[in-house]
Amino acid sequence: MFDLLRVSFRNVGRNKRRTVITIATVFIGVVVVIGTRGLLNGLQSEIRSGLTRKVHGDLQIHQKGYQDSLESNPYKILIPYTPDVVAKIKGTPGVEAVTPRLRVMALLNHQKSQTSTPVVVSAIDSISELDVCPRINQAVQAGTMIDSSKEQATTVVLDENLEEAVGLDAPQPDTTADVAASAGQAGQASQASQASQAGRAGAAVAPKATGYHQILVTPSLMRGLGASLGDEIVLLVQDKNNMQQAVVANITGVVDYGLPNASARMAWLDFTTLQKVLALENQVSEIAIRTREGADENVIRKQLASSLPESQTVETWLELGGFFRDVMALQNAIFSAVLAVVFVIVISAIVNTSLMTVMERTREIGTLMALGYRRIHILLLFLGESSVIGFGGGLVGLVAAVAMLKVLSINGIDMTIPGAAIPTVLFPWVSTSFQGLVLILATSSALIAGFIPAYRASHMKPIEALATA
Repeated sequence: MFDLLRVSFRNVGRNKRRTVITIATVFIGVVVVIGTRGLLNGLQSEIRSGLTRKVHGDLQIHQKGYQDSLESNPYKILIPYTPDVVAKIKGTPGVEAVTPRLRVMALLNHQKSQTSTPVVVSAIDSISELDVCPRINQAVQAGTMIDSSKEQATTVVLDENLEEAVGLDAPQPDTTADVAASAGQAGQASQASQASQAGRAGAAVAPKATGYHQILVTPSLMRGLGASLGDEIVLLVQDKNNMQQAVVANITGVVDYGLPNASARMAWLDFTTLQKVLALENQVSEIAIRTREGADENVIRKQLASSLPESQTVETWLELGGFFRDVMALQNAIFSAVLAVVFVIVISAIVNTSLMTVMERTREIGTLMALGYRRIHILLLFLGESSVIGFGGGLVGLVAAVAMLKVLSINGIDMTIPGAAIPTVLFPWVSTSFQGLVLILATSSALIAGFIPAYRASHMKPIEALATA
């Protein structure tokens, strides 16, 4: 067996030109497959990271029917959010962080342009939100992220800086002229005093509102409203008692997730602020969860679901981002088709060169048979040559492709995902298991391609093979 393998290595180098062409075919096929998979992995990793570290989190807890009732009646889908609930969730193995969110429909009015538009308002807690979605800061394209510590509750105060009107108690003159002169001056003074007193009285009875609230909006809302950072926004929302409430806030930032299919009509408020406005306590629309890196989300999901009421459900980021799940499934299906086509081409090229090799070595095959080589030995000899070519070409192609991906992943690749508004940096990579799979496929393809020529060579008749010119 080792003699046959040694002979196979020697025969590979006999026709250098044909061997180089065959190895180059395998090399190109492996580079194409590894490179395509690496870029696709980088794209899908960025999509996943964008969804889990910017938008949804790894898991979310909702009331059943959440998606259907969010716009029509957001108060029917609230779930409890108490210290006990938080402790139970955080006590689940694999859970790293938890954050509450409130989502309601509102009417947004830009004070300068007096333009109004309906929006979905999402209330977040700046501290816990960053624990679950640490990349949300990257989504703030202008301005700053909401800082819950800067929120100031709205209060009403009276102006107490009141001064007594003067000129009303001046002594009356005795002479008629003085009386007339004094009357004119007194009339002017009285009018001025009355105006001043009326102004102060108005200031005394007119309440002054103090407070500070922050709001984030999307770029499309900024453009549509003609707004700028710092502008005042009035949000009209309906609380749980069907009473209309207003929130005055200033635009502090612009959020763009950089993902296709992201909602263009969204605004973000501080969680505590909206919770007070809606008169809600210990209730939220959803609970977002970040899991430990490398943990199985489906296992954690089952553990959480077993401890929740039947009316609640746990959803993964793939279920929440249904559009992206379908996109990635389509990408993987297309890649599988490309993989099949590439290796069909590789097999065809190896079959062609192997058949030519057999035709040129017909007399050599007859000689080997005359010396006592059996048909199985001839078959193994040619299969060994094919496997050496396949393995060699696959190994060289693998090393070159992985090195190329390593170089590209140093600074990443800037590209814009179709449907997204901002560029994305991709970091291509391939797993070690996939590298091994491709090397096995390259070697196997060479063996499959070399089987027909090898079988034909092993079934030659020695006399006819020796008689071939």
